[in-house]
Amino acid sequence: MFNQTLKKKSDPGEFIISCLVKGIEFSHALCDTGASVSILPKVMADHLGLKIELSKESFYFVDCSRRNSLEIIIDLEVQIGNALVQVDFHVLDIKLNWNSSLLIGRAFLATVGAVCNLQKCQMCLTLINPKIHYDPVKVVKP
Repeated sequence: MFNQTLKKKSDPGEFIISCLVKGIEFSHALCDTGASVSILPKVMADHLGLKIELSKESFYFVDCSRRNSLEIIIDLEVQIGNALVQVDFHVLDIKLNWNSSLLIGRAFLATVGAVCNLQKCQMCLTLINPKIHYDPVKVVKP
């Protein structure tokens, strides 16, 4: 027997943060709790002139497509506020979206102490600044 029925909620949207990499601002870095890795498009890695190492990992996406990560950037410093965070980025040859050209995965989110409260629709990077809360951006469906 059920005691209560919870009211269904809609998708709160995507959590994005602003950060700096090599002095270039990424104002819409996508924080993805479903991503096991962080991803940087190859064209952006080339533009930044980053030191890249070889990688042989493959990634499978929800649409059953597969992409090979031929390169990885180890310990790239990402600045958020007054903090520097070292992040490993897999470099994929994917279409660049200048609005959200960084995908930040769970290892980064764990490093910065990310807490996502989906009921209140807020995310906080507790180890960066526990007083700043990020609101999600609504997903625009094509």
